[in-house]
Order: sequence, then structure tokens, then C-alpha cells
Amino acid sequence: MQTNEHLVLCGGMDEPQVARGQSLRLDLHGKSPNVRLQISDISRPLLAKVPDVLADLLEVASYVYAADSAISRGGKIDAQMGRGWRRKFRFEIPVRRPDIWSSDPVLSALVETLGFLSDDSYEFEFRATIDAPIMAKYFEFKGKAETAFTPDEVILFSGGLDSLSGTVEKLVGSGKSVALVSHRSASKMAAVQKGLVDKLCRRFGNDRMLHVPVWANLDGSLSNEPTHRTRSFLFAALGVVTARMFGRDSIRFFENGVVSLNLPPVAQVVGARATRTTHPQTLAGFQSLFSAVLGRDFGVDNPFVWTTKTEVIERIAANGCSDLIRDTRSCTRVHDMTKLHPHCGQCSQCIDRRFAVLAAGQEHEDPAEAYKVDLFTDKRPAGPDREMALGYVRSATMVSGMEDTAFFARYGEASRVVRHFSEPADVVAERIFDLYRRHASAVCRVFDGAIASHQEALRQGDLPADSLLLLVVVQYQGGAPYYVPSEMPEQLAVVRVETRIAIDEEEQSVVFDGWGEVKGVGAALIIALMAPFLQAMLEGISPERYPFTESRELCRKTGCDNEETLRKRVLRCRNHIKKLAKAAGDSPPSIESVIESNQWRGYRLNPDRVRILALTEVRQST
Repeated sequence: MQTNEHLVLCGGMDEPQVARGQSLRLDLHGKSPNVRLQISDISRPLLAKVPDVLADLLEVASYVYAADSAISRGGKIDAQMGRGWRRKFRFEIPVRRPDIWSSDPVLSALVETLGFLSDDSYEFEFRATIDAPIMAKYFEFKGKAETAFTPDEVILFSGGLDSLSGTVEKLVGSGKSVALVSHRSASKMAAVQKGLVDKLCRRFGNDRMLHVPVWANLDGSLSNEPTHRTRSFLFAALGVVTARMFGRDSIRFFENGVVSLNLPPVAQVVGARATRTTHPQTLAGFQSLFSAVLGRDFGVDNPFVWTTKTEVIERIAANGCSDLIRDTRSCTRVHDMTKLHPHCGQCSQCIDRRFAVLAAGQEHEDPAEAYKVDLFTDKRPAGPDREMALGYVRSATMVSGMEDTAFFARYGEASRVVRHFSEPADVVAERIFDLYRRHASAVCRVFDGAIASHQEALRQGDLPADSLLLLVVVQYQGGAPYYVPSEMPEQLAVVRVETRIAIDEEEQSVVFDGWGEVKGVGAALIIALMAPFLQAMLEGISPERYPFTESRELCRKTGCDNEETLRKRVLRCRNHIKKLAKAAGDSPPSIESVIESNQWRGYRLNPDRVRILALTEVRQST
């Protein structure tokens, strides 16, 4: 069996005599470098202000990012139900200041922050470097010698709507000067970032801003994993180095709160497969790590954490820069971008962007033609993209009618957010709920407007059957649970609407979020039903068509002697789940809320109620 433990030897480190798992060699210098880092537009005199520990930080972050990209998580789904998703890394890295990097505060902050950010396991061994490259190796000097410019703020600038809005707010609203640090992962995004910065410079003056573009290039053989969960660590490290060059003690991300807090817009999002780039826990971890590395307080914050995407765009317009909206990019499918269609219109970011643009009344600055697939009226083939779009509308519809108790029962991830704010927990919880209600209201308002504006086409049947508008309306009218009425039944607001579970592979148990564990034959039963459930989810099959497993086949998978024994096991498992829920203070779930049965077709996990999470996402019972 292929192991998921990986030894990462960096900067020419020798392989140990006894090594666990597979090994990967990464090098930023030496005879055959396979990781390249290039930073532009910093004057040479500023390098004198970069201490050795920050040169180490750049290299450590580059190696982590490269390993993250080089080691596959096993694809979207594998035969072992995502076992390949969580990897175990052991890094051996030469550094200039091993005393700092090997200290307990730095090591613990590094391991904990990266573990949460990427949902992987990390170990680090730092050794004194013998032949460290000079810092200037990573910088491209273009004849600049002046160092008079000193920014008030250092901003991580992606070229998207949120970072543009934050930059404009500082330039217009606060009258500050800014240094914009951009991570250029693709030539198309590099052009987008440069174009935006050029327009900002013409509008506000070159003396108000400095753009620091950074290339982190990997050999083609290292591009095996597209999720890049540790990319923000490299991005933040670049920001820290830039900030310290200018004597600043903070960096700022700008990301709307719905994305930052990361309460999944679609319940089938599994664990860390939803981004944690600017999650409050990530930013708190960065702040602890950078402060420990520097030996001084260093701030990392997100001023937009209580702002919706719609409000982000409204701020751009309020600051007189709405004409720049069309120059931003949000699409995740960078390689598919064209001049005609810079946005695919299908990924979650495109869907989120389009709803927000329409809600903010800025569609004239972001024309529908920019999207390859129209939000409401174009075909959406079956698959994850369609499910994401449907789930986005469904989630907003449900939240718009929820009371706070139902909201927090559904989105248990909110509990990990509260402790990272200085305000009292009840105040933070209220702000979270208000943020999501505002977001949901904007989405529902836009969707209801689309129904009104396309009512004739709906009545006459002129829209494609698989357009988002028709899919939602038809499924709502047909009674399927995709589009819930705005006036939700009162009982729905107080009943837990889903059962959230995860697999503990080491214990071979099933952990129920907030309830406890099912072990033994009950766990084996649920695990056997999980593989077809996940496969159906991946293929974008509608919930009512999720497959059943025939009784005879389920007997074979679980080692039951006969179907009567299987029925008894199912009953005992259902009763145990009810007891767990009752003991946790929740209403007992209905008999088929987890395992559905059909006299002729067999058994399956309930696709309308069961949500699969990573083990790190569930709350153990107390």
C-alpha cells in the first residue's frame, strides 16, 4: 500500500539512513534548482534591512508551498474515501538561524497554523545552513536606487474585487500610501495585477503606491496538486519581508467575511477542501508565528471580515472606482481565461462574484458577456459545478429564513471562529449571524429579481432545462429540497436539518458532530455505505438519485451472515445514533435520517441529511 508520509529534503539536505515514506528533494539554489523565487521592484539598499531570519522565512514558505504542489492528495475522490487528502510531511530544511526556527514558540505556531491551513500533518527539523545564498539572489533589480518611498500600509494584492476595494479604501478614504504585494502564479494573472496597478497609479500618483510582484515558479514535475492550500503562507511571508524592509509591523489581507469565515456554502464541501486562506484562525496563527520569528509583535488582519461581497463592491463604487471592477478577476480557472470570457461563470468564485455584482447594482461595470456561462439562463451540465450553483442558492434561501439557533446548529464551524476575536462570544456570534443574513438577503433578492425578469421565458419554456433558473424553480415546485420558501415552516427553524459525520480511520469509527462515536459493526455499516455516497456526490447526481446498496451486497461488505442479521444491525445502529443525539441534548433524528432503507433496493446514507466532513471539522461530544 502506498504510504502518505513524505520526507521533504530541502536545500541539498542528505537523506537519513532510516527514512519513512517517500522522499522529495527541493532546492532554491545549487546545481539543479527546481523551485524559483523572484521578487521585483525593490531597491537594493532596502535589502540591508532584511535580517537572516526573514531570508529563512522566505525559503521555508517556498519549500512548504512547493511540497504542497508536488504531492497529490489522490484526486477528487479515491477508492479509500479521501484517505489521500490528508498528507504527512516531514521537512528537513537548512536555515541561517536554527536557534530561532527550532524554538518551541516558532515550531508550535508553524505546525499548528499549517496543519489548520492545509489539513495536513507537519514535522520540521531545522539545521544550520553551510552555504546560504545571499538575499539578493531572489531579487530582480531594475536600476532603482531611491528608497524615499515608505508606505503607510502593506496590502496583499491579488487582483480580485476584495483586494482592490481595500486598496481603494486606503488610497481614497484614508489618504494613505500603500505597498501592494502580489503573488504571480500565472502569466495571465500577472497581466491583470499589473494592469490594475497601472490604472491606480495614473489615478492616485506613483508616489502613493509601490507594487511588489513576486514569482514563485516550480518545475513542471512538481505541479501535481491543484488545491495549493499553503499558498497563503507564502503570500503572507512575502508581505512580512516587504513590511519589515519599510519598517512596518503589520500586513493586511482584504477578504469578504463570507469567504473568510468559511462556513461552507454547500454542505457537501469536505473539510479543508474549502479554503482557509483568511480564516480568523489562520490569521491568528500567522500573527503568532511571525511575532515569534521576529521577536516582536507583528499584526496580520482582515478589515473586511464583517463585510459581504456585495458591500465590498459597493465600497469600490462609493470611492469613485467602479470603472475598475471590470479589470479585476475572480475566476479560479486562470488557464481558461480569454479576453472575451475572463470568467468561466461556473466555479464558486464566479457565482459569488456575479450575485454580488448584481446585488450591488454594478452589472454595467461587469457585463454578462464577461462570463462564459450566464448565471441564470445558460446550460449547466450535471456535475460538481451545477451542485455548487444549486447549493449556493439553496443555502442562501435557508439562511434568509433561519433563526439564530437553527443557523448555529447547521453551521457548527462558527464555533471555531468566536475565540479568535477580542469581543465577547455572544457579540461575535451575533455579528456572524448578521453577516450571513445580509449575504443571504442579497442573493435571494437577486434571484427573485431574475425570476421576475425572466417570467415570460419561464412561462413559455424558452430556457434550457438545465439552466440555474429553471433547475431551482422546477425543483422547488416539484418539492425537492433545493429551494426552500422564504417563509420557512416554524418547525424547520428549530430542528437540526443535517447530520454531520466523519471517519476516524485509526479507530475505525464514525464520529457524529457534537454527538459522539459509533464503533464496531455499526461503524462498518456506515463506512460501507459511504463510498457510493461520495461517488454520487462527485458525479453531481441529484440527491433523489443517489444509489442504494442491495442487501446481499451490503452483507458481503460488512460480513453479515444473512439479511435478517443485517436488518438487526441497521436497527441497532439507528437506535444508537438516537441515543447519542438525545444524550447531547438534541432532538432525536428520524429513523431514516442517517441510513435510508428501501424494500426493493437496499440501503443508502440519506443524501438530504448526511454531510461528510473531515475529522478535524467535527466537534467531539463532551
